[in-house]
Amino acid sequence: MPGGKRKRSIIEIFTLWFFTLALVPTLLAVYATAKYLTLQTVAWANRYLGQMVLYESQLISLSLQHTLEDDGFFFSFERGKIAATKDSLLKIIDPAQLRPSFPVEPEPQQIFAPKHLFGFGYQPKLKLRELPVIYLEDSNGGVLYLTGQKVRPSSIERLLLKAFGLKEDLEVGAPVPGTNLRVRVWASVGGLVEEPLQQLCVPVGGTIILVILLSAFLYPLAASQIVYPLKNLAERLSRFDPAQKEHLPVSSYQTFELARITSSFNNMADRVRETLSQLEQKVKELEEKNELLHQTRQRLEWLASYDPLTGVLNRRSFMEQCLYLVKKAGMEYPYVAILMMDVDNFKTINDSYGHPVGDMVLKKIGELLRHQVRKDDLTGRYGGDEFVMFFLVDQPEEFNVLAQRIFSSLCSALASLSEPNLNVSISMGGAIAGRFLINDDRDLERLIGLADQLLLESKRRGKKCLALNLLTY
Repeated sequence: MPGGKRKRSIIEIFTLWFFTLALVPTLLAVYATAKYLTLQTVAWANRYLGQMVLYESQLISLSLQHTLEDDGFFFSFERGKIAATKDSLLKIIDPAQLRPSFPVEPEPQQIFAPKHLFGFGYQPKLKLRELPVIYLEDSNGGVLYLTGQKVRPSSIERLLLKAFGLKEDLEVGAPVPGTNLRVRVWASVGGLVEEPLQQLCVPVGGTIILVILLSAFLYPLAASQIVYPLKNLAERLSRFDPAQKEHLPVSSYQTFELARITSSFNNMADRVRETLSQLEQKVKELEEKNELLHQTRQRLEWLASYDPLTGVLNRRSFMEQCLYLVKKAGMEYPYVAILMMDVDNFKTINDSYGHPVGDMVLKKIGELLRHQVRKDDLTGRYGGDEFVMFFLVDQPEEFNVLAQRIFSSLCSALASLSEPNLNVSISMGGAIAGRFLINDDRDLERLIGLADQLLLESKRRGKKCLALNLLTY
């Protein structure tokens, strides 16, 4: 019983699919034909209304000339009447005298291009549902109704007109010869296309019935030959795992085409497994290379900005970051201070204990400086055994306190080095300037030069001392 239900479900789905596949082109053809008929109908009706408006304009012109027995009048509308004026002469004309005379409704021999539509010997006819509206218009924009009644299309007709891209009405006009008047004719497009569309229902209904009969006849054969085998194959493929080395059974499919599809799928699965294995290996190698490249790039970026021995900023990066902080600083930091430092008798240390000991001293000083300065301060190696520090301060006295603290801390730490008989001391010089005076690298170099001169002054005083200039320039 469950198998029977599933079978009926497959047949119903396939029937709907087959019917839809056959019906969609038919509906598109019906839509194209209906649109063609409506466009042809509107085109013919437009020509017919154009002939009507020319005919009526000539009749109205002759009637006015016969009534007035003269020409050169200026026409306007007053209270449903026609006022004709010429110089000081005024004549009132009753519109009933201009009642239009409709021509006989035409019956064209062939309005539409296909003489025998759908091969059934069918040719639609055209009928006008209501008489068009005719009215006069003067040069001032006034309108005088003559005859006819406006009938708006129904909601279904509006929907069809929008589907075919048509307007709801047609209106044509022509000037009345020898006057300042213009006659206009209005007709509803819904009334024009109603008859051809109604006549189209007969061949359209026959075509849809034919599609249904063909679907009911062909779907059982297609279902048994296509749907059931494909469903069976789809179920097996959904359970297939390419990571496991197993194949779909080719012998279970009796149709030759499905057996070939299964065999091709098994070959493809083998190639997929091999390709997956190769891709996994290449992905692993690529990840290792990317990690090595990332580490190398980080190392190069660090070396571009920092001194590899001491771990502080190199000279170029120090200058760039100093200028950046000067431009970024707000009004709370009106002063910029520079503190220069070098190792006393550093050449003697290198000559006596060797360059590794000298490098150890510089490395120790760099480590101490990184821990002594504040978060927003900068420390850099200016060259050789010279170090430079940058500060943004609120008052010169703040720089004095910072310099004294750093000098005392460094002297205490260097005095306790583990190397025996190694007496390391430092000298410092510091200068301060208004932040608004530092605009580029030349101004910064000038301030650093002033701090360097004070460093030399501390050397001349006997070394291991601090010289500061708290007077800003």
